[in-house]
Amino acid sequence: MSNPADAKAKEVEGKLESAAGELTGDAGHQIKGKAKQVQASAMNAVENLKEGAKSVAHAIGNAVDNAAENVAKDHS
Repeated sequence: MSNPADAKAKEVEGKLESAAGELTGDAGHQIKGKAKQVQASAMNAVENLKEGAKSVAHAIGNAVDNAAENVAKDHS
């Protein structure tokens, strides 16, 4: 359910909250801000995995198509 825009928004939100916590000396906000940044990194990692899986699936599909064409040529 994550996407790059959501991840970027979460990252910015985390940076702002962490910075506010540093300015005010509020360790709770610092920690929450850092946690949001980690969550954004995880969201990005999920998106990267999805894109990688799509690339692998596409490459496998192409390889199967090429193999099928080669077999068809060999039998003609």
